[in-house]
Amino acid sequence: MDEAKIKTLESLAVEVRKDVVRMVGVARSYGLASALTVVDLLVYLYWEKMSVSVHDRARRDRDRLVLSKGAATPALYACLARLGFFNREELWSYRRLGAMLQGYPDIRTPGVDAPSGAHGGGIGIASGLCMALRMDGLASRVYCVMGDGELQEGVVWESLFAASGRKLDNLTLIVDANGHKDQGPLAGLKETGALAEKFKAFGWFVVDADGHDFASLERAFSAAEGVAAQPKVVLARTCTGSGVSFLERGGSENGRPLSSEDMDRALSLLEAGEAK
Repeated sequence: MDEAKIKTLESLAVEVRKDVVRMVGVARSYGLASALTVVDLLVYLYWEKMSVSVHDRARRDRDRLVLSKGAATPALYACLARLGFFNREELWSYRRLGAMLQGYPDIRTPGVDAPSGAHGGGIGIASGLCMALRMDGLASRVYCVMGDGELQEGVVWESLFAASGRKLDNLTLIVDANGHKDQGPLAGLKETGALAEKFKAFGWFVVDADGHDFASLERAFSAAEGVAAQPKVVLARTCTGSGVSFLERGGSENGRPLSSEDMDRALSLLEAGEAK
């Protein structure tokens, strides 16, 4: 990936982050840090990896994306609006009663391929899509973006084992490995090194990447694409709230609705970073 392409994707990611901040701020909602964390991953997938077309939305051989990390839904909506699946003005009615863009993905929303499911349920949905595509003789790929906290759900590991057993090589899981520590005895599952060994033990091809570096993501996905008869997982090391310093690494503002003052503050930080 050349420098010009990297700069283009970086600039696009800044604009998507701005839209995420605005939509969460207007809605006085939660989840800003989670959404900001995965923006680079979604930008890379939609603009570099996935075969999707806003002009032919019903194309059966298109690639699919499952956002298992439902808390990051604003990032998905902001990307879909930029791609032209719906009018960008829809973002400002996020989470309003009766509006198109609700808190979690709905397949009735243009561009959304699947719901998030229950906590940890996205990988099961993605595996089912892969099996259906294979049965239809289609070479489409399915990408699933999951938070590392979801890996503490037993159903996730059942789905991982099943996907490996069925050799779903059209499935790529991207783990948002932000390392943010929740309270609880299973927090060690979030260590990237431990995760790699666990995935390998379950028969997955594992590759590591910097989730905010487009060149690193390109190298990781290129390595994974050459692997046959195995599902793949990209362990993407990320920073919670990336791009907005007072939200990064689990800042105190993470757990409350975004105020108008914090919205303006976040936008100023993003604009200042863009100007560097």
